[in-house]
Amino acid sequence: MTMPKKSPIRVFLYQPTHSRLLIQAGTHELTPSMLSERLIMDGIKRLERGDLSAIEPDPVDATTPRPGPGL
Repeated sequence: MTMPKKSPIRVFLYQPTHSRLLIQAGTHELTPSMLSERLIMDGIKRLERGDLSAIEPDPVDATTPRPGPGL
């Protein structure tokens, strides 16, 4: 069985988020790329089921700075 070719994507993360990704990848013995792919696939499945919680604004989440308007 041949595997379909994967397409690369670029994702820009703030440094604190990138550090958290690296820590979680190492903790779970995954490469950052493998963890990112699994997180993306999980997020897509949730959106397809109608779960919009991941993309709704969370006023409590202040750990990641957000770009200002127009950026």
